[in-house]
Amino acid sequence: MNPTYGLDLSTMRTRTKDYANLNNVSGADTKVDRAINDAMRKLVAQRRWMNLRRQGSITPVDGQQSYSLASDFNYPVRCYYISNGIEQPIEIVGEDIWAERSDNDSKGTPYIAAFLDISGTTKLYLSLLPSASFVALYNTVFYDYDKKPDELSGDSDVPEIPNTNSQMALVYMAVAELILKQGDTKGSLAYEAKAQKELDTFFKNDIHFTKGLKRKTGRPMFGVLDGVTHNRMLQDYREGRSSQ
Repeated sequence: MNPTYGLDLSTMRTRTKDYANLNNVSGADTKVDRAINDAMRKLVAQRRWMNLRRQGSITPVDGQQSYSLASDFNYPVRCYYISNGIEQPIEIVGEDIWAERSDNDSKGTPYIAAFLDISGTTKLYLSLLPSASFVALYNTVFYDYDKKPDELSGDSDVPEIPNTNSQMALVYMAVAELILKQGDTKGSLAYEAKAQKELDTFFKNDIHFTKGLKRKTGRPMFGVLDGVTHNRMLQDYREGRSSQ
């Protein structure tokens, strides 16, 4: 049965095998599924996808600096708490600035946050350490983040990115990788160009559609939006550019 929206894994697999001439190759399904998922992971790194935007939260504890994150956490977007119905931003900084500005001993109202992998797991770190009075007033600190896309494994699985009208880009990217391994450099470049054309069309339409969409304040630690500070709106899309 065809999916109610988008291309499911079974459909993409069939098209990819056909375009890459793998219909009669032993183990082709596994290779194709791997190539499609690899293509999706590459797309994650190209831009910020609104489809992947989620909200997480932690419960601050008096004197506690680090907190576990959602299991599907990938990139931070912003961090804040709510005071009298108004969002109060906690500035997100990178590792170097964290080392310079963080206070690991003093308690009070957190003013900077960092998403650091210190013990093998990325966690949210706050400075100042939440004080008893802060915890009494604010029992939740929120963080917006981009999640990891779900791996495609079942035949009926539909990719979270790209959007429905551009999902053939995954097929073309997978074909490009597979036929390159067969030594067809020219064909691989042709399919890469087809994939890029699909994405360029989506990015162009997406920029026009989201123009004027109000962004929230905050600064992610990672380089995808590096340079965005807490006192200016996030620019997920820039005129004339396809990714951030």
